[in-house]
Amino acid sequence: MATWWLCSDFVATSSSRIIPFDCKIVGDAFWYEVTKTGVENKVEPGKPPQKEKATVILQSFIMEMEQDGSPVKIQFRYATKRVVDEHREVVAFSGQSQVLEAFGAVISGVRCREKHWFVLSEISPGVTMVKVCMSRVVNFDCDLPLCQPFVDRTIQMLAKQKQMGFEALLEDVERRLFVGCQ
Repeated sequence: MATWWLCSDFVATSSSRIIPFDCKIVGDAFWYEVTKTGVENKVEPGKPPQKEKATVILQSFIMEMEQDGSPVKIQFRYATKRVVDEHREVVAFSGQSQVLEAFGAVISGVRCREKHWFVLSEISPGVTMVKVCMSRVVNFDCDLPLCQPFVDRTIQMLAKQKQMGFEALLEDVERRLFVGCQ
């Protein structure tokens, strides 16, 4: 069995966004969106979410999606932590994922160790900069002929999935903030 270690073990800002709301309000909306399936939240219409006292949550789930007409299943296990300072907030994710199905076949031996963090910084009163950063190590244990095309395609799929997930989370945060203003 050949073991391929493909490492993109680096830290990079994959995107950033300016949101015209106070850093604390953005942080609360962000934490609500991150924890809404794992921590009970109490929300009244027109009021900011009343988050639980938890600053660390554990999540385990299987995400199903479609990529190029084929089903994809990825199992995720994450620990997520929130750290709040006076003028910034950090939400850090650390965990593992495993590809279960992709490209029309059941897959084994594709595992990722991941760290992601969102840094919310007050750049001026009422304006927040959100930076998305990530580090990922992908391990392929495969004994396939033509393994390199599979590796390349899988890396592209995982990168696209992660970017789409981050964008969806940021859109949910913005939607929550703008709905709260009306």
